[in-house]
Amino acid sequence: MWPSLRSGDLAGVEPLAEAPRPGEVVLARFAHALVVHRVRSSNGDTCVLLGDNAWAEDPPLPRARVLGRVSLVRRGGEVLAPGRWDHGPQRWGRWRVVVKRGLAALLRRRRA
Repeated sequence: MWPSLRSGDLAGVEPLAEAPRPGEVVLARFAHALVVHRVRSSNGDTCVLLGDNAWAEDPPLPRARVLGRVSLVRRGGEVLAPGRWDHGPQRWGRWRVVVKRGLAALLRRRRA
C-alpha cells in the first residue's frame, strides 16, 4: 500500500457497520496473512481487493473475511488524518515494486 502506508506505520481499524465501498482501505484475512488493501468492488457477499501497487486484483473474498476499515494511521508518533495518509495508487509506487523485484532477482542470481 506504499506510499499510503509505510513501514512502521500503525493502522487503526474500525469494524464495518455496512458493506465496504469501492476506494476504501480495509483490513482483510486471507489464508496466509492479514492484508490492508483497497476495495475494488463489493456486493452483498463478496469483495474484490487490490493493493495500491499491485498489478492484479486479489481473488474475490467473502465479505465475512473483511475485518474492518482503516480509519487512521499513526506515523512517527503523529496521528494522520485520512487526507494526509491515503494517497491512493501512484505510478511511482508501481515502479518501486518493479525495481525491488528486479533487484531481489539479481541478488538471488549472484548468491547462486
